[in-house]
Amino acid sequence: MTILPVDRALSIYGTLADRSEPKGARERLSRHLMKIYIDGEQDQHRLTVHGLSYLRELDREIDSST
Repeated sequence: MTILPVDRALSIYGTLADRSEPKGARERLSRHLMKIYIDGEQDQHRLTVHGLSYLRELDREIDSST
């Protein structure tokens, strides 16, 4: 898997959510997408969508803990 879906998801989400990248988000997102990739999803666009969903959930976790 190339790193492209990670970069793309972070860029899109940062623009839409108008937030900076949370600390550790890139590493967590990379691990999450690698698991999905290993499980068989190799379409870069679908991986990006999975990444956007993951980042939304990560934001919800961060918001609920503050």
